[in-house]
Amino acid sequence: MKVNFSKIGSQTAIQVDFKNIEFLSRAAADELLFNQNQVASKGFPVSFINVNLEVNKMLELVRTSYSKEKQANFRFVKWLTFENEQQYEKYLLQF
Repeated sequence: MKVNFSKIGSQTAIQVDFKNIEFLSRAAADELLFNQNQVASKGFPVSFINVNLEVNKMLELVRTSYSKEKQANFRFVKWLTFENEQQYEKYLLQF
């Protein structure tokens, strides 16, 4: 799903109508909420109408995961190298 909010024109607010939408994948919900935040940050509030229970659950799941990402305080490590097994074990025992 590709959401295009670039042609807003003279609108002061945007409503996304979910009438007849029965399912929304996690990827689509992520894309939609990302674009909603982008547009809202430019002063155009975006609201969703006629959202069924299943779609709403997915939107809330994704929205909740955003707040968890901000709370997380960790770093990703692509790879670690050890000269021997003892270094590896010593590293693991730190946790």
